[in-house]
Formats: sequence, structure tokens, C-alpha cells
Amino acid sequence: MNALPRLELHTAPASAMDAWAELEELALASVYQTRRWLLPWIEAVCPVIGMTPLLTIARDPSGVPLALLPLGVSVSRGLRLVQFLGGTDSNANLGLFRPGFAPPRKDLIAILFQAAHASKLNPDAFVLANQPLTWEGAPNPFAAISRQDSPSFCYSTALPGDFESFIKERLSADTRKKLRAKQRKLAEIGPVLHCKAETEAEVEAFLDAYFEQRQRRFAQMNITTNVRNKVAIDYFRRSCLPTGGEAVAMELHALKAGDRIVAIYGGGIHRGRFHGMINSFDMDPQVARSSPGDLLLAKLIEEKCREGLTRFDLGIGEGRYKHAWCNEAEPLFDTLVGLSGAGQAFVFMEKTRRRAKRMIKQSEWAWPMAKRIRASLRFGKKSEDASS
Repeated sequence: MNALPRLELHTAPASAMDAWAELEELALASVYQTRRWLLPWIEAVCPVIGMTPLLTIARDPSGVPLALLPLGVSVSRGLRLVQFLGGTDSNANLGLFRPGFAPPRKDLIAILFQAAHASKLNPDAFVLANQPLTWEGAPNPFAAISRQDSPSFCYSTALPGDFESFIKERLSADTRKKLRAKQRKLAEIGPVLHCKAETEAEVEAFLDAYFEQRQRRFAQMNITTNVRNKVAIDYFRRSCLPTGGEAVAMELHALKAGDRIVAIYGGGIHRGRFHGMINSFDMDPQVARSSPGDLLLAKLIEEKCREGLTRFDLGIGEGRYKHAWCNEAEPLFDTLVGLSGAGQAFVFMEKTRRRAKRMIKQSEWAWPMAKRIRASLRFGKKSEDASS
């Protein structure tokens, strides 16, 4: 029987950089496992949410890195949980596996348990959410472990070189006609232009517009939150600002009507795939009736077709625009494994909660009802706050 690979555990990303860089070039992975995306998240977000990186590297006897698992340990409800770095900001969680290295089920389980027992963080459970079953046609090794379906799908589509044939395939003639009419209406404010942030000044301007638009959107939904907080500003600046000529973790795209930014879309690129991450639009009724978000998305997809990208990913969660553009709902799964007694009890309850959430979200009547109830509860809370 072959011996298990030698494991290294790194709580400081700098000590794992060589292996990470090597596997990033070789492994089938998404942008969410790249250093340029994860390092800003580790630096800006981890200290605030109390997550400690647990980068797990497996090496062969000669020291060649075979796999890197981008994990972290955080405390939730008194339990120490091992999760993928990136949290809910990541839409596709994967390990970086060297081509040709696909550990069988028992070996992968042994690697996880060995990493947990060797860690000084003493985790109670693994909660590895939102993992694709396959990636670029190859099976995900984690899919062989006991798993359950995630509550939501990830929506994506292959991109052809010809955008005109693509849009005719995805959008009806009536829908395309309405988009053209909306662009003409929007042009009454000023010339309609799609542009990408290339300079620091443009990044700052686009982020200002994004934060303002999201804040107004949340206010409309009766959600009390501060979108423009220190963590968000720090994270987005690290992700979007160009450094040393390297590709940014997140491109920022804007739709302008004259000098006015009416919509924002952000996403990252890796191995020919664009991953959509953030979006917002101007809530002013004069602007919103022209569907600036839809107009920007169409122009962005057209640009990525022209650039030769092969896939466009709109991320996790249901949405009208996702169904319109994407013909693939990629199934995701969660791996939940208890280590301690408390961790096993938590996993049992969490599996039940996630199954219920999936049933509601995939129901044609339960999910719309749940959203209406949630909105009414928020409205009631806001009314109470106003009267107190």
C-alpha cells in the first residue's frame, strides 16, 4: 500500500508561496484559488472574521507539491470549523491538485483527518461548502467523500467567438428589441458607454459608485447595513488595483450615460473563464427603467467573446438574468464531517438545515414565499426601529 503524502500546514501564506505558485500554474482550478484573489481576502477579511489560514500542502517523497487545500479555521457558535478560504465570497471551492494526482477516497479522508489532528487549532468539524462535482471536465476528488447537494446551483455558459449568434440563441427577438429601446432611452441622459477601470482613479470612482448603488439597493430592501465599511473598502482596493503589471483579481466594468455611472459589474478571469462577482445599478427610476444592469451585462459578455474567453460564470444563486444568459446550472455539493462530539452534533443539525434550505430554494412556490416573508419581517423591524 502506498504511503500517504507528506503534509505541511501553513498559517502564514508567505511560507506556502512556492508550492502555491507551482500548483496554480498546473492545477484545474477557478480564480477563487489563485493567489491574486485569495491573498487580498486573507489580508483584509480573515482578521475581521477571526479566520486563521490553514493552507495544507501534500508533497511526494522528493518534495514535489501534489496538492494544496486552501483552508482556514474560524470559530462559529463556540465551534472551530474548517472551511475554504474565501467564504461566501467564493462561488467555486476547490483544492489545487497536480495533474495526475487524484487521491482515492480513503487517502483524501486520511489527509483531512491528519491535517486536523496535526493542527494546533483543534478543529471540531469540516464544513466545505459549494464545491463543483467536476471542473473543466475532470472529477473533483472531494466528490468521492460523503457529500450532500448544496442549496443552490452555479450558473454558467460556454462562450462562442461570435457574440451576435450567441445573443440570438439566448435572447428572443422581442427581448433584444426591448434592450435596444432601453439603450436609446438611457442615451437621453448622455451617450451610453461601457468601460473598464484601468487606472487607480477609475477604480476609486467605480467603487464609489458601486458602494452608493448597493447602499441604496439595501435601503430599498429594508436591510440596515453599512456597505461602505473599512473591510469592504480595503478588500476591494487590494483586489481591483493593478500591482506590478500583474492581472488584477477583479476587473471593474461600468456602464455610463454621459458622465453618470449607471451600473457596475466586477469579476475575475482564470484559465479562460470569467467569474462574475459583484454588480449594482443606479436605483433612480429614470435610470432603472432602462435596465442598466442588463445592458452592461450584455456588453460585458460581448467583450469577453471578442477577447476569446471560453466560459462566462454568473455565480451561485437564482436570478432572472442568470437563467436568460446561462444554459448550464452546475450542481454544487457540501462536505460536512464532524471531528469532536460537539462537531458531530453540529454537522447533523447543519446537514438538516442545508437540506431544508435547498428544498425551499428549489421550490417554485416556497422560495418566492420565503422572500416575501423575509421582506415583510425586515419592513416590520424597520418600522419598530423608527418608532422606538
